[in-house]
Order: sequence, then structure tokens, then C-alpha cells
Amino acid sequence: MQKLLIDTDPGQDIDDLLAIWFALLRPELDIRAITTVTWPSDRRARLIKRLLRYLGRVDIPVGAGMQLPLRPVSADEWRSQQDLSRTMNHYAFALPEAPEDGGPYEDAINLITRTVIANAGSIAIASIGPLTNIAVALRRRPELADMIQYIALMGGETALHRAEHNISFDYIAADIVLTSGIPIYMGTWDITRRFVLSMEDCRRISGYGSDLHRAMGEAIRLWHPAQSWKPGPVMYDLFPMLHAMGAGCYQTRPMAIKVETAGQSTRGMTIVTADEPNAHVTVEIDEQRIRQLYFSTICP
Repeated sequence: MQKLLIDTDPGQDIDDLLAIWFALLRPELDIRAITTVTWPSDRRARLIKRLLRYLGRVDIPVGAGMQLPLRPVSADEWRSQQDLSRTMNHYAFALPEAPEDGGPYEDAINLITRTVIANAGSIAIASIGPLTNIAVALRRRPELADMIQYIALMGGETALHRAEHNISFDYIAADIVLTSGIPIYMGTWDITRRFVLSMEDCRRISGYGSDLHRAMGEAIRLWHPAQSWKPGPVMYDLFPMLHAMGAGCYQTRPMAIKVETAGQSTRGMTIVTADEPNAHVTVEIDEQRIRQLYFSTICP
């Protein structure tokens, strides 16, 4: 059983909750903690607490983490970020607000640190948001790098000319993590986006019968108008969970990956270099295998 800490930014895209739901049900995974990142991390933590309560897993500690990236943030961007968070499109998943789901939450950096130390050498991190929390933990306690088994992350892109959000939102943090010496398994944008839940799939979820299925169906209904260009939930964030399970759903290739932190037109991109490989990067996906695993888990 793989011990796993999940670092996530639920609230705008629905795949975080859908991926974590799956992970919490898998017998191959032992979820030791879940932390949230980017403002408002406490409201994001409330979504996680509600999911845990639905599943009867309130034993799992939840931490709320860094509000802003390590890179510079302009006043205009900060205002834009605040506007975005006020319209977290499926926050109703956590409504009505209940005291059991509220804070104060443990500081995510402290939770990451103590969880890694308590499970040194046997715990991996599944990162499905910007890497700020993990980078700050490594800056404060560099010795953590030798205690983390590996980091499986959804982020980056190598086949297309694209600055993927989780890397580009905090390219400074991404650079710290990718140069840390920790083994990295990277699920890239172009590969992970190939498994999509259709609206028929979503109706299957909402109609399955439990309170959680109905709540998740409603969360999807509220989410979709905000990202209506998508045919349904794009399941980017399943990669770290499936990798930690050893499910064999993705092919990876060793590559030397650098985060561009300076270029005006390429800042935030993940660039393949001729150096020694520092990451295993996705190059192919078995969509049918993932579909079978996903639905046999959440709708058994």
C-alpha cells in the first residue's frame, strides 16, 4: 500500500475532487494528509473536509496552505484572483457550511513537514495544483527531499508549445521542486487531458444513488457552465493517483526537464534539455483502462 500526501487546489476545476474521491476509495493507497494551495486555501480546504465527511474519512488531517505564488504578483493579478475565488464554481459542494468542515485548519507547510518526517522514505506526494506548498516546505527543511519517496504531479507540457497552469502559475516553486533531486513523475497536459467524462458519464454519477454521488453530480452541474468549452470533466488530476497505485495506465519516458523562469514568451513552460534526466514524463495513455478503473471504483 502506497502512503500518499495529496496537495491540491479544488474550487475552479472539478477534476481535483473527482480524482481525490477515486484515490480515497482505492485499497492500494493510504492517504495520510491532504493540503490545499492558492487563495483562498481555507475555502478550498472546506471542500476537502466535506468530501472526507461524505466518505467517513475525517481521520485524515487537512491543511490550508500558501495563498500566493513565490513569483511576483501584480496588484491587477491579485484583484483578478480575488474575483475568481468569489465565484468558485462548485463551492456549493460544501454548502450549507457546517462547523465540522470549518477551520482553523493546520498550516499546510507544517502538515507536509510532519507527515513526511513521520513516514520518511515511504511516502509519496501527489501534486495536483501549483507547487507552492511543496516548494516552501523544501526551502524551510531541505532535508525533506531525502525523505520523500517521489512526487507524482499533474503539470507541465513537453510536446506542445504551452505554459501549463500548475507549473506556470508558480514557476519559481516548480523550479525548486524539479531541481530538488526528488524523483519526479510528471503527467503532462496533452496526455492527461485525453480521459474525459462525458455528460452521460456525469449523469451516471449523479444517478448512482448515494448522497455523495448526488452532491458530486450537482457540483458538476454548477461547474460546467464556467468551463463550457469542455465536453465534460477533463480528468487531468487522475495521473498522480493512478501512478501511485501502479496501475500501468500511462507510459512514461525519462527526460531532462527545465522550468523556464526568465523568458518573456516562454516563462512557465517546461523545456526538454540535453542534461541528465530528472523526471519521468508521460508519453501515452490507456484511456479504456482508466475508464474501467474509475467507474468500477466510484460506481461499483
